[in-house]
Amino acid sequence: MSKKILCVALVVLCAALLGACGGDPPEVAIVGNWQCNDNSQPHVWMCTLSFDENGRFVDGDGDWGDFSISGNSLTLAFDDFTPITVNFELRRNPLPFIGDRLILTGPDLRIVLDRA
Repeated sequence: MSKKILCVALVVLCAALLGACGGDPPEVAIVGNWQCNDNSQPHVWMCTLSFDENGRFVDGDGDWGDFSISGNSLTLAFDDFTPITVNFELRRNPLPFIGDRLILTGPDLRIVLDRA
């Protein structure tokens, strides 16, 4: 009996992990609130970023704009400033108690944000 329970538990765990591997496209997966995991970042305005499902974002200074994703490039097109393009990596975690991580990199830039 215990072997059957163990097998069923393993099948459920494997299905959950395989389901987490597919995931949403980056435009959808990035939606939500992100917060720096290190407040000593030199680009403090980027330490809080919120992306919505309509392709809009707001940064830590309250500046709004549109965002777009092409491959591993994220462009933040501010309403009142010059657009910024950075490389990004989205690390999705299938375990519910460990959050997702968003890493932004560019010339002289590396910001690590956790899903808030």
